[in-house]
Amino acid sequence: MVNSHLFTFLALLFLVLSPMSNAMKVLPKFQYYDTLKSYHVDKIYEVGDSTSDTGNLIRESPMGSLSPFARLPYGETFFKNATGRCLNGLLMIDFIALSAGLPLIKPYKETGANFTHGVNFVVAGSTALPLETLAANNILSPVTSSSLDVQLDWMHSYFNSTCTNQTDCAENNGNSLFMVGEIGGNDYNYALFEGKSIQELEDMVPQIVGTIANAVRRE
Repeated sequence: MVNSHLFTFLALLFLVLSPMSNAMKVLPKFQYYDTLKSYHVDKIYEVGDSTSDTGNLIRESPMGSLSPFARLPYGETFFKNATGRCLNGLLMIDFIALSAGLPLIKPYKETGANFTHGVNFVVAGSTALPLETLAANNILSPVTSSSLDVQLDWMHSYFNSTCTNQTDCAENNGNSLFMVGEIGGNDYNYALFEGKSIQELEDMVPQIVGTIANAVRRE
């Protein structure tokens, strides 16, 4: 099983690969680049938003396929074509996969994709809170309806289709890395778009944090 030292590594990796860093230059010199290999991580599963989406948004709906992330210049420099990533290079999950000696993790919505080494369930523009909860507070989610609970449902559907029982699933994923987030930022973004006050945003914090914490327990 992956132990607590792994999370120390992930924290360090996050600092190095933050938006303030030039990851493509820093990573080759980063002493922890191959650290995950020693933990024998063989699969990665993730839920989250645009900081981790490897291509679900552009595949899940016509609106997503018309988004800027479905065309150049996104992906132009590194992949030479648009992949649905919301940047021009690699995401943090991509670097983590490479550091584990794994191929880049495919998006759940990619037809015919090879999920041998994990699945990316992330959707750019998604929220932590369900759409119904946001709507009750007069907040719209304009980009996608695939909030955190929907992504977790996808994950459970995937495991139900690939595992014969709970014991089988536990054995098959004994060395898997499960990642939650980043997610929750869009909840506040969309609330601001609707003219909510800072106090109203602060009032949302416990519910958003609680939803993410429950997702970690559920996952």
